[in-house]
Amino acid sequence: MAGHTEFEQSLPAAPLCTTRSMGISRSPYNRPRSSISMLISQPSIMCMHGGALQNIMAACNWLLALFPKVFVTTVMTWAEYGLVLELHRYHGTSPVFFVAAAPLVALYLLATYTYFQVIRVGPGSPRDFAELGKDPRDQHEESPSDSETARETDRLAQAEGGRLRFPPQEFLVSHQLRTGEPAFRWCNTCEVWKPDRCHHCSTCQKCFLRMDHHCPWFASCIGHNNHKLFIQDLVYVAAFSGAVCVVSLWLLYVFFAEAQYENHRYLSLNVVFLFVVLLVFFLAVGCFAVFLVYMVLRNYTTIEFQDAKWGYQGKHDAQYEFDGRGQKKALGHLYDLGAAANWRAVMGDTWVQWLLPVGVTDSSSVHAAKNGLNFEVRDDVFQKYRHNAQLQEQLNAQLADYRDRVRGKRQALGE
Repeated sequence: MAGHTEFEQSLPAAPLCTTRSMGISRSPYNRPRSSISMLISQPSIMCMHGGALQNIMAACNWLLALFPKVFVTTVMTWAEYGLVLELHRYHGTSPVFFVAAAPLVALYLLATYTYFQVIRVGPGSPRDFAELGKDPRDQHEESPSDSETARETDRLAQAEGGRLRFPPQEFLVSHQLRTGEPAFRWCNTCEVWKPDRCHHCSTCQKCFLRMDHHCPWFASCIGHNNHKLFIQDLVYVAAFSGAVCVVSLWLLYVFFAEAQYENHRYLSLNVVFLFVVLLVFFLAVGCFAVFLVYMVLRNYTTIEFQDAKWGYQGKHDAQYEFDGRGQKKALGHLYDLGAAANWRAVMGDTWVQWLLPVGVTDSSSVHAAKNGLNFEVRDDVFQKYRHNAQLQEQLNAQLADYRDRVRGKRQALGE
């Protein structure tokens, strides 16, 4: 699982203004002469800007993304084909062959189909919704008479940290807090507003809705749209690997129990290798699947779980309260609605949705129920977060005021 980085601002809902929001664009020809001379004096930079190095890097990235797909598909196909052949060699077309082979074929097809569905569907991005991007008013060109305004507005934009237009509060609800009030986050890289639980992946260079993690075995991120399919694929792969191990072990048992080696029959190394390799798959994938099911029941993403356990996103002064003994205790997880509700929120409402790789999300509109933009929260926990954040802000203000008064007294004594 690759990490994630975020280059963003968390800002309260307020009218914001920058060069772009006033329709002022900066010409690419206003580049300083020093940058042009640098391009001429540095051949490697010229090569990069010329596109050759970028093409090579793109080809390498494509090959790296292709490797896990080929590897997983090859191992699964080898296990299925090899074991079915061994079953046929031992039992021919008897009922035993069909009883043993049928579940293997079904699990193989489910696992392979779902694997590529995870990649095809993708995690979902706020860039899929035009309403989360730039305001259409940002697109008109600069007029010659705007040059003085452009310089001043650009200065203000840099001072404001590159904030753009109004947050889309008509359909986006934020539970991120700043100074005790809901705040909205803007990604400068993707140029979109970021809903709750949305993060920017440093590997994919894109923001994803309800991002869970970046999975190298899929060469893709796992997020809101494909999280259910990802969990189902892990379960299918674990079940397929377990079935292969059971059948392989049974074939090995029959070979030695019936002393087939005395009839000059040879032990198939293919069966031995299948048992060893798929046992590793079963243990690794099975344990990870159990862990992810646990997090679904708690309504955690991997990022949120890591943050809750180890504080990867920094200090969270508003996420605890004191008990009667003066000890810290966590306020609880904001999105934990109970095991049953948590399960339905990710996996769907019916047995068919739980067992089969069918979609349960809806990205057709910003107002759709399961589009990944808004999530139901525990209101009691959110109010505690908000109260604690307000208290923390008041404390910071009092400390700053005290520091200023002490500094003023020291300066007065020094004079």
